[in-house]
Amino acid sequence: MDSRCSSSADSRLAGRGAGSPNARLESYEAGEKKCISDVRRTFCLFVTFDLLFISLLWIIELNVNGGIAKKLNEEVLHYDYHASFFDIFLLAAFRFVTLILAYAVCRLNHWWAIAVTTTVCSGFLIIKVILSK
Repeated sequence: MDSRCSSSADSRLAGRGAGSPNARLESYEAGEKKCISDVRRTFCLFVTFDLLFISLLWIIELNVNGGIAKKLNEEVLHYDYHASFFDIFLLAAFRFVTLILAYAVCRLNHWWAIAVTTTVCSGFLIIKVILSK
């Protein structure tokens, strides 16, 4: 971790002084130096878990329906919108990349990225459920 950043454990330890004003000041200063907030870190972890979970489900689906190598060839190289789940994996990857870029890299403080990805993903999945075989 960069020297400009401090972990939440460091800020908690700094606040355990003998109650002196200097200990509190150090605690507030350490809190301002944090690279990413705990809530933002948890959200990024949730988005990462979502991608890994969708990937695992897709791999299980490939294995159950005739072997991973054969089904990968069918679903990726010979893509069929009505039968393939490769697009759902790509949708999860799109959601992951968009949200991690917005909230971890760019440190966006607005809700529009979540609204856009939720709208796109929900619309696509509703259409996919209606049209899939």
